[in-house]
Amino acid sequence: MKKTAILFCAALLAAVTAPAQTSLQNALPLLQKNTRTAAETQQVLQLFRSAKDPDTVFAAGASLVKIPPSKTMEPALFNLILKSDDPLKQTFSAVIVTAMGSSYEELIPVLQEALNGKNALLRAYAAGAYGIINPEDKTYVQDVILLYIYDPDFAIRAMNLLAKEAKDLFKYLKQASSSQDPQTRAAAAAWLGTLHSEDAAKQLLKRAKTEDDPDVQAQLATGLAEDRAYTLETVVKGLRQDYKSPAANTYALALGFMTGNAVEPIRQALAGSNQNERINAARAAAYMAGVLSNPDAFHFTSDRAFDIGLLKSLIPQLKVLSKTGNDTLRLYADNALRQIEKLMI
Repeated sequence: MKKTAILFCAALLAAVTAPAQTSLQNALPLLQKNTRTAAETQQVLQLFRSAKDPDTVFAAGASLVKIPPSKTMEPALFNLILKSDDPLKQTFSAVIVTAMGSSYEELIPVLQEALNGKNALLRAYAAGAYGIINPEDKTYVQDVILLYIYDPDFAIRAMNLLAKEAKDLFKYLKQASSSQDPQTRAAAAAWLGTLHSEDAAKQLLKRAKTEDDPDVQAQLATGLAEDRAYTLETVVKGLRQDYKSPAANTYALALGFMTGNAVEPIRQALAGSNQNERINAARAAAYMAGVLSNPDAFHFTSDRAFDIGLLKSLIPQLKVLSKTGNDTLRLYADNALRQIEKLMI
């Protein structure tokens, strides 16, 4: 899914030593750019070639896959593939060359080393390149789906070759959504949400019933919000579940991501007779306030000011619940009020 580059770089930064951390931190503004000049791309390529610590190599390599250099840089990358004693640089060079538009079968042995390795992230990038070069082999489809978290465009490019028809893509995503690996489940959920189909929505709803990993829940909630035409009714009914259950949290979060489209259902739930329903509705209101306060709110609302106004209309009900509800309901109502108040500052 959104927020990918920041999360990826943050994960890398957490694992580096102090000197390497400083080097990578200094390079992050350039690596995170969505567009670069030719000179800036050359600068990233030089960083990739000269870096010694693996985290900087990985971050620079991933950035060059996202924004590939010109074809004139291909010889320099092949030089790394042939002469470098760094397997990470060799693998990423092969992936970058593939991202540049070439499809050389000679790169398969280099990619195979990573595909047989234990590094899940490197395997995902290698799987994307391998899928482009050899799309008849579906062995690494799940790894391509994991790649969606880090580079959705490259993952989609590979999957367009691996999955010839929409039904094939859905089959692969459905399988991945049940993976034992939480990151793969999260990637599958995020990708399913972009399909905007009834089948995809049903699969998201099915996974939401049992998912307890917070990151996967967030991606499921986003997908449910994206497909609200198919999911809203079921999500609203789900507010009646035990507020302590993972599913209830996913449903509340999904309503939060739906922003103004979910205000009226939340209003009705706040007035319901079911205790869990009222608690979960208050939780959804708090989540919605958090979504609307985020700088990336435009991903979830076409009119932020209007949706904030709709959310504020829930304040009188929340105040009543804060005064008349039991301790648990009061806790959630008060939290929702605090989050909404932050929008008014």
